[in-house]
Amino acid sequence: MILGLYELKETKMGVEFMCHEMEKIYSEGIENGIEKGIAKGIEQGIEQGELKKARETALSLVEMGLPVEKIAKAVRLSVEEVQKWIDEGVVEQ
Repeated sequence: MILGLYELKETKMGVEFMCHEMEKIYSEGIENGIEKGIAKGIEQGIEQGELKKARETALSLVEMGLPVEKIAKAVRLSVEEVQKWIDEGVVEQ
């Protein structure tokens, strides 16, 4: 359906057509946003889980007497981050 500018703005059919198209665009935008939000949430959840596991592993290795440098290498994080966890005694349940 091709309508001229006058028909789109000044006729009932044109206004209804534009309203319908705007609702369709809005709905598609909402769906796209929800999908992106879910994907981002999953990604962040995985990252947080990996970090939690790295903390648990690092603190277990500290208890076993390994040096911070080796622990950092084992969990693939910086010595500073591992030392921070040790200093704070971070253990998440």
